[in-house]
Amino acid sequence: MNNILEKLSKLHGSWKGKGRGEFPTIDSFEYEEHLHFEVNLAYPLIHYEQKTTLLPNQEPSHWETGFIRVLDDGTIEIANSQDSGRVEVLQGEISNLVDAGYKMEFASIALANDPRMIKTKRVFKVTDDTLEYHQSMTTNTTEEVIMLPHLYAKLTKVE
Repeated sequence: MNNILEKLSKLHGSWKGKGRGEFPTIDSFEYEEHLHFEVNLAYPLIHYEQKTTLLPNQEPSHWETGFIRVLDDGTIEIANSQDSGRVEVLQGEISNLVDAGYKMEFASIALANDPRMIKTKRVFKVTDDTLEYHQSMTTNTTEEVIMLPHLYAKLTKVE
């Protein structure tokens, strides 16, 4: 568990970047993101807060906050609450990348307060001062009920 927390500690600080979103039921969009991680090994937890604004007008778009923790078996869990009222719990694992970074893959185990949602997945790649993520989701709003891409962003550590 300590080895996993040591790797996750690399997230500590503020990250900023741009992303794009798509889904069959919405118009594609671009956004700017601010993401802050606070590692607190005394608990041991990582608290994060994510805020996005739509480009080019900087209109507020999404705000979520949550916790990342390592379970006794080495599974990593994300629990978050979003400005829409949706609550998610995702679980996954960490793996090493060849270029001295790591990858984390998560799938939802609980979704609440959004009847459209069936399943979500998030994949993070962290290398040096770069964080990239992909988010996919399955909803009951599409013709085929399958996992589809929703978000992609690339962020750089700013502090």
